[in-house]
Amino acid sequence: MQQSIPHPGQLRHMIEIGRTVNAIKENGYPEETDETVCRVWAAVEDDSSRRTRKAFVGQAETAERGLCFAIRWRGDIQPGMWVLWRGEKQTITKLGEFDFKRRYLKLSTVLAKGVGG
Repeated sequence: MQQSIPHPGQLRHMIEIGRTVNAIKENGYPEETDETVCRVWAAVEDDSSRRTRKAFVGQAETAERGLCFAIRWRGDIQPGMWVLWRGEKQTITKLGEFDFKRRYLKLSTVLAKGVGG
């Protein structure tokens, strides 16, 4: 299935892309801190129909809420980084290209799970 290249006018959502790094505090314990890599304009598309498999044997497939972001090409984006959009942090699971010319980059994401307290 051929994906259409986003029109520049569709890049109308400001997103923040970053990564979580472990810094060592004075007492020697690691501390997770968020580091912003860039702020870019993006096109946003709902990808909630995507199905993922649970890692545990015997469990059925479940649908996760996912979004796809299309941004102008950047070489410093990697899976595992996060996207902050409308106050929600999404984890980048997969990168894709729209064509071989490296004009746009597709970021497939899922909602980041926080630790409950």
